[in-house]
Amino acid sequence: MKKYLLAILVASLVIGGAAFVWASIIGSPHDLAPEPCAMCHTPHSGTGDYPLWNRTQVAQTWTVYESISFDMAPADNPPRTPSSLCLVCHDGVASQLVNYPGPCSNPDAAYDITVAGCANLGTDLTNDHPISFNYNDMLDNDGNYFPPATAIRTTPTNRYAIVGAYSGTNYWLYQDPASPSSGYGFECATCHSVHDLATYQGKGSDQVYFLRNDNSGSLMCLDCHTAR
Repeated sequence: MKKYLLAILVASLVIGGAAFVWASIIGSPHDLAPEPCAMCHTPHSGTGDYPLWNRTQVAQTWTVYESISFDMAPADNPPRTPSSLCLVCHDGVASQLVNYPGPCSNPDAAYDITVAGCANLGTDLTNDHPISFNYNDMLDNDGNYFPPATAIRTTPTNRYAIVGAYSGTNYWLYQDPASPSSGYGFECATCHSVHDLATYQGKGSDQVYFLRNDNSGSLMCLDCHTAR
């Protein structure tokens, strides 16, 4: 009996390990350069307000989302981190590395990028889901019945998430590094995992890459907008 249990355990570890290896930026649409991690991160000489950040952040003039149905307005302008880091590339403006791979950080055009097509959000965010606002389920003027922010972890630091009402998925909320006491923000990374960890049917064909969950039947939307 023990031998069978051991075999099952080993098989589980192998399968789990294989899934873990697969669940990475490698082979995803963010696998963009000879050293794909270096597209955003550097082990040395990082800059900005996020650890080991490796891309230049050019000051932009943003137009952020506003609506009479936006219960938790206003959104921050400019957007806070980590959304501001996503927008370094997805604002359609050319972005360069701070610290290039290779000897003496010689510039390499393979790491420079201007996002085009549907991934280019531009600087007008009025037609995109709001980001960079403090999440508060009590601010619900039109009956969405938002789930409360839930403490998933309290040590070594607090980590809060919206726990999807239907799927149980953790949609992470983020503290602003420049103002940690300002609340927990709904950001790009609340719905998207830039390292492409989730797997779901239709990923990359009829569904967007980098979602945190399968959105078939608008499940991700209903996880938060539970009355819709």
